[in-house]
Amino acid sequence: MAAAAPVANEAQAVLRSRLCDPAFVHSPLRSSPDTNYSKLKYLVDSSVSEACNNSVLLLGPRGCGKGAVLDMVLEDLKTEHPDAISVIRLNGMLHSDDNCATKEIARQLCLEHQLSFSKMASSDDNTEFMIDMLRECGLAHKTVIFVLEEFDLFAQGKQRLLYSLLDAMQTLTSQAVVIGMSCRLVCTSLSHALLAFSPSKLAKHFQRVKFLLCV
Repeated sequence: MAAAAPVANEAQAVLRSRLCDPAFVHSPLRSSPDTNYSKLKYLVDSSVSEACNNSVLLLGPRGCGKGAVLDMVLEDLKTEHPDAISVIRLNGMLHSDDNCATKEIARQLCLEHQLSFSKMASSDDNTEFMIDMLRECGLAHKTVIFVLEEFDLFAQGKQRLLYSLLDAMQTLTSQAVVIGMSCRLVCTSLSHALLAFSPSKLAKHFQRVKFLLCV
């Protein structure tokens, strides 16, 4: 019995690490061309490879795996294109105000490209800086990926941030992908593509449990 204890503890540690790792839990999605992972990966990867602008909305209820799938795609792209992408993340609960959003974009762009960030810059200054950086990244063949969580909060009101991004993406030199995530129906006209995520059915949960136990 004493000899079995270390084995049981090791098995428990392995299972706990698997359950707490979203990338491992959702890794079977990589093997099928029909999953939202494969569709999102193809859309973003082709945008990076072909140096073109694009946008996509990920819609579905909370807990359906939107964020996990997106994180897997970004992780794979960073491995495949280590010097060709830059990721900027915003959350509608924190950055839905235009001034706050443009300031956060400028801050992350400065951090990403090792530039000094001015806390005193105005919203117009930050917007102009964002447009200039998109142009510079495009000339350097680097794609900026904007991830907008709680996208429905960005789509309310004047939508200045979204239209500033879309306007910047119309220039010949910019290379950007806007990925919106929301659990609510939002204005789909602001995106080129839509990927719908449905709640996991009981059968899928059993398949995941089997995968976690048998791998």
